[in-house]
Amino acid sequence: MWWHSSRARPLLAVAVLLLGSAAAAQDAPASREEAQAVIDRAQRETAEIKRRYEQAERDCAKGFFVNPCREKARQERDQQLRAAHDRELAARDTLRRLDAEARAQARARRSAEQAAEAKGRPDGPPAGRETGAAGKARAPAAADRAAPARPQEAAPADRRDEAARRKAEAEKRAAERAAEQERRAAAQAEKATQAPAEIQRYEERQRAAQARAEEKARIAEENRKRRDKRAEKRDAERKPAEAESPK
Repeated sequence: MWWHSSRARPLLAVAVLLLGSAAAAQDAPASREEAQAVIDRAQRETAEIKRRYEQAERDCAKGFFVNPCREKARQERDQQLRAAHDRELAARDTLRRLDAEARAQARARRSAEQAAEAKGRPDGPPAGRETGAAGKARAPAAADRAAPARPQEAAPADRRDEAARRKAEAEKRAAERAAEQERRAAAQAEKATQAPAEIQRYEERQRAAQARAEEKARIAEENRKRRDKRAEKRDAERKPAEAESPK
Protein backbone atom coordinates (compact mmCIF):
# COMPACT_ATOMS: atom_id res chain seq x y z
CA MET A 1 0.00 0.00 0.00
CA TRP A 2 1.39 3.42 -0.97
CA TRP A 3 0.62 5.08 2.32
CA HIS A 4 2.40 2.37 4.27
CA SER A 5 5.59 2.70 2.20
CA SER A 6 5.54 6.51 2.47
CA ARG A 7 5.33 6.22 6.26
CA ALA A 8 8.07 3.66 6.44
CA ARG A 9 10.60 5.70 4.46
CA PRO A 10 11.23 8.47 7.05
CA LEU A 11 11.27 5.97 9.91
CA LEU A 12 13.73 3.78 8.05
CA ALA A 13 15.92 6.81 7.39
CA VAL A 14 15.93 7.66 11.09
CA ALA A 15 16.89 4.09 11.95
CA VAL A 16 19.77 4.19 9.47
CA LEU A 17 20.92 7.49 10.96
CA LEU A 18 20.83 6.03 14.47
CA LEU A 19 22.78 2.92 13.47
CA GLY A 20 25.45 5.03 11.82
CA SER A 21 25.76 7.26 14.85
CA ALA A 22 25.97 4.30 17.22
CA ALA A 23 28.74 2.77 15.16
CA ALA A 24 30.63 6.07 15.18
CA ALA A 25 30.29 6.39 18.98
CA GLN A 26 31.47 2.92 19.96
CA ASP A 27 34.91 4.21 20.98
CA ALA A 28 34.77 6.44 24.04
CA PRO A 29 36.26 9.90 23.50
CA ALA A 30 39.82 10.09 24.79
CA SER A 31 40.38 13.84 24.52
CA ARG A 32 38.51 17.08 25.01
CA GLU A 33 38.25 17.63 21.25
CA GLU A 34 36.79 14.16 20.65
CA ALA A 35 34.28 14.58 23.49
CA GLN A 36 33.12 17.96 22.13
CA ALA A 37 32.78 16.43 18.65
CA VAL A 38 30.57 13.66 20.08
CA ILE A 39 28.40 16.27 21.85
CA ASP A 40 27.98 18.31 18.67
CA ARG A 41 27.15 15.21 16.64
CA ALA A 42 24.57 14.03 19.20
CA GLN A 43 22.88 17.43 19.16
CA ARG A 44 22.69 17.39 15.36
CA GLU A 45 21.24 13.88 15.46
CA THR A 46 18.64 14.98 18.01
CA ALA A 47 17.47 17.79 15.73
CA GLU A 48 17.36 15.41 12.73
CA ILE A 49 15.38 12.78 14.69
CA LYS A 50 12.79 15.38 15.72
CA ARG A 51 12.50 16.68 12.16
CA ARG A 52 11.96 13.21 10.76
CA TYR A 53 9.42 12.41 13.47
CA GLU A 54 7.37 15.43 12.44
CA GLN A 55 7.50 14.20 8.84
CA ALA A 56 6.44 10.70 9.98
CA GLU A 57 3.43 12.19 11.79
CA ARG A 58 2.36 13.98 8.63
CA ASP A 59 2.72 10.76 6.65
CA CYS A 60 0.70 8.85 9.25
CA ALA A 61 -2.14 11.34 8.92
CA LYS A 62 -2.45 10.52 5.20
CA GLY A 63 -3.17 6.82 5.70
CA PHE A 64 -5.31 4.43 7.72
CA PHE A 65 -4.75 3.40 11.38
CA VAL A 66 -3.43 6.84 12.21
CA ASN A 67 -3.07 6.31 15.98
CA PRO A 68 -1.07 3.03 15.80
CA CYS A 69 1.17 4.61 13.18
CA ARG A 70 1.83 7.65 15.35
CA GLU A 71 2.42 5.52 18.43
CA LYS A 72 5.03 3.46 16.59
CA ALA A 73 6.71 6.65 15.35
CA ARG A 74 6.78 8.04 18.91
CA GLN A 75 8.33 4.87 20.29
CA GLU A 76 11.06 4.89 17.64
CA ARG A 77 11.70 8.60 18.23
CA ASP A 78 12.01 8.10 22.02
CA GLN A 79 14.40 5.18 21.58
CA GLN A 80 16.60 7.13 19.17
CA LEU A 81 16.58 10.25 21.34
CA ARG A 82 17.61 8.20 24.38
CA ALA A 83 20.55 6.74 22.44
CA ALA A 84 21.74 10.20 21.32
CA HIS A 85 21.21 11.55 24.83
CA ASP A 86 23.28 8.72 26.35
CA ARG A 87 26.17 9.44 23.98
CA GLU A 88 26.05 13.13 24.84
CA LEU A 89 26.05 12.34 28.58
CA ALA A 90 29.05 10.04 28.21
CA ALA A 91 30.96 12.76 26.35
CA ARG A 92 30.09 15.37 28.99
CA ASP A 93 31.27 12.96 31.71
CA THR A 94 34.57 12.71 29.84
CA LEU A 95 34.88 16.51 29.78
CA ARG A 96 34.21 16.74 33.51
CA ARG A 97 36.73 13.98 34.22
CA LEU A 98 39.41 15.69 32.14
CA ASP A 99 38.75 18.99 33.91
CA ALA A 100 39.02 17.34 37.33
CA GLU A 101 42.27 15.60 36.34
CA ALA A 102 43.73 18.87 35.04
CA ARG A 103 42.88 20.65 38.29
CA ALA A 104 44.36 17.83 40.37
CA GLN A 105 47.57 17.89 38.33
CA ALA A 106 47.84 21.66 38.74
CA ARG A 107 47.45 21.33 42.51
CA ALA A 108 50.07 18.57 42.61
CA ARG A 109 52.53 20.73 40.65
CA ARG A 110 51.98 23.67 42.99
CA SER A 111 52.52 21.41 46.01
CA ALA A 112 55.73 20.02 44.54
CA GLU A 113 57.01 23.51 43.80
CA GLN A 114 56.20 24.67 47.32
CA ALA A 115 57.90 21.62 48.79
CA ALA A 116 61.01 22.26 46.69
CA GLU A 117 61.10 25.89 47.76
CA ALA A 118 60.72 24.92 51.43
CA LYS A 119 63.51 22.38 51.14
CA GLY A 120 65.93 24.86 49.58
CA ARG A 121 65.14 27.72 51.99
CA PRO A 122 67.82 28.14 54.79
CA ASP A 123 66.79 28.17 58.46
CA GLY A 124 68.57 31.44 59.24
CA PRO A 125 70.85 34.09 57.77
CA PRO A 126 74.00 32.81 56.06
CA ALA A 127 77.15 32.70 58.11
CA GLY A 128 79.77 35.40 57.63
CA ARG A 129 77.30 38.26 57.11
CA GLU A 130 78.16 40.12 60.36
CA THR A 131 80.76 42.83 60.10
CA GLY A 132 82.75 44.87 62.53
CA ALA A 133 83.97 44.04 66.02
CA ALA A 134 80.80 42.13 66.93
CA GLY A 135 81.18 39.81 63.98
CA LYS A 136 84.87 39.24 64.66
CA ALA A 137 84.14 38.56 68.34
CA ARG A 138 81.41 36.02 67.54
CA ALA A 139 83.36 34.24 64.82
CA PRO A 140 85.39 31.90 67.10
CA ALA A 141 82.31 31.02 69.16
CA ALA A 142 80.24 30.33 66.03
CA ALA A 143 83.02 28.18 64.63
CA ASP A 144 83.25 26.24 67.90
CA ARG A 145 79.50 25.59 67.89
CA ALA A 146 79.41 24.64 64.24
CA ALA A 147 81.83 21.75 64.61
CA PRO A 148 79.82 19.56 67.00
CA ALA A 149 76.46 20.63 65.54
CA ARG A 150 77.11 19.38 61.99
CA PRO A 151 76.10 15.77 62.66
CA GLN A 152 72.71 17.00 63.90
CA GLU A 153 71.98 19.42 61.03
CA ALA A 154 70.31 16.66 59.01
CA ALA A 155 67.44 16.34 61.48
CA PRO A 156 65.62 19.64 60.61
CA ALA A 157 66.04 18.93 56.87
CA ASP A 158 64.56 15.47 57.30
CA ARG A 159 61.66 16.93 59.18
CA ARG A 160 61.08 19.49 56.44
CA ASP A 161 61.12 16.76 53.81
CA GLU A 162 58.65 14.66 55.79
CA ALA A 163 56.37 17.67 56.33
CA ALA A 164 56.48 18.52 52.63
CA ARG A 165 55.71 14.92 51.70
CA ARG A 166 52.76 14.78 54.10
CA LYS A 167 51.49 18.10 52.83
CA ALA A 168 51.68 16.89 49.22
CA GLU A 169 49.83 13.69 50.11
CA ALA A 170 47.15 15.64 51.99
CA GLU A 171 46.65 17.97 49.04
CA LYS A 172 46.48 15.02 46.68
CA ARG A 173 43.79 13.38 48.83
CA ALA A 174 41.92 16.69 49.00
CA ALA A 175 42.05 16.98 45.20
CA GLU A 176 40.73 13.44 44.81
CA ARG A 177 37.89 14.16 47.25
CA ALA A 178 37.07 17.38 45.40
CA ALA A 179 37.01 15.53 42.08
CA GLU A 180 34.70 12.87 43.54
CA GLN A 181 32.40 15.53 44.96
CA GLU A 182 32.29 17.27 41.59
CA ARG A 183 31.46 13.99 39.87
CA ARG A 184 28.63 13.29 42.30
CA ALA A 185 27.29 16.82 41.96
CA ALA A 186 27.39 16.50 38.18
CA ALA A 187 25.56 13.16 38.35
CA GLN A 188 22.87 14.69 40.57
CA ALA A 189 22.53 17.65 38.24
CA GLU A 190 22.26 15.28 35.30
CA LYS A 191 19.50 13.35 37.04
CA ALA A 192 17.69 16.63 37.63
CA THR A 193 17.91 17.46 33.93
CA GLN A 194 16.60 14.00 33.03
CA ALA A 195 13.47 14.44 35.14
CA PRO A 196 11.62 16.66 32.60
CA ALA A 197 12.38 14.16 29.84
CA GLU A 198 10.99 11.31 31.98
CA ILE A 199 7.86 13.36 32.68
CA GLN A 200 7.47 14.10 28.99
CA ARG A 201 7.80 10.42 28.08
CA TYR A 202 5.25 9.51 30.77
CA GLU A 203 2.80 12.09 29.44
CA GLU A 204 3.31 10.82 25.91
CA ARG A 205 2.61 7.25 27.04
CA GLN A 206 -0.52 8.47 28.79
CA ARG A 207 -1.68 10.25 25.65
CA ALA A 208 -0.95 7.18 23.57
CA ALA A 209 -2.93 4.98 25.99
CA GLN A 210 -5.82 7.43 25.89
CA ALA A 211 -5.70 7.47 22.08
CA ARG A 212 -5.81 3.66 22.01
CA ALA A 213 -8.75 3.63 24.40
CA GLU A 214 -10.60 6.19 22.27
CA GLU A 215 -9.88 4.12 19.16
CA LYS A 216 -11.25 0.98 20.83
CA ALA A 217 -14.33 2.87 22.00
CA ARG A 218 -14.93 4.22 18.51
CA ILE A 219 -14.62 0.74 16.98
CA ALA A 220 -16.97 -0.69 19.63
CA GLU A 221 -19.51 2.05 18.92
CA GLU A 222 -19.35 1.38 15.19
CA ASN A 223 -19.85 -2.35 15.80
CA ARG A 224 -22.84 -1.62 18.03
CA LYS A 225 -24.41 0.59 15.39
CA ARG A 226 -23.94 -2.10 12.76
CA ARG A 227 -25.56 -4.69 15.03
CA ASP A 228 -28.50 -2.36 15.68
CA LYS A 229 -28.96 -1.80 11.96
CA ARG A 230 -28.92 -5.53 11.26
CA ALA A 231 -31.47 -6.09 14.04
CA GLU A 232 -33.74 -3.35 12.64
CA LYS A 233 -33.45 -4.87 9.18
CA ARG A 234 -34.40 -8.32 10.49
CA ASP A 235 -37.39 -6.84 12.35
CA ALA A 236 -38.52 -5.00 9.21
CA GLU A 237 -38.30 -8.21 7.15
CA ARG A 238 -40.09 -10.26 9.81
CA LYS A 239 -43.17 -7.97 10.16
CA PRO A 240 -44.55 -8.45 6.58
CA ALA A 241 -44.07 -12.19 6.89
CA GLU A 242 -46.02 -12.26 10.14
CA ALA A 243 -48.81 -10.14 8.61
CA GLU A 244 -49.20 -12.50 5.62
CA SER A 245 -49.24 -15.71 7.69
CA PRO A 246 -52.80 -17.13 8.36
CA LYS A 247 -54.10 -16.82 11.89
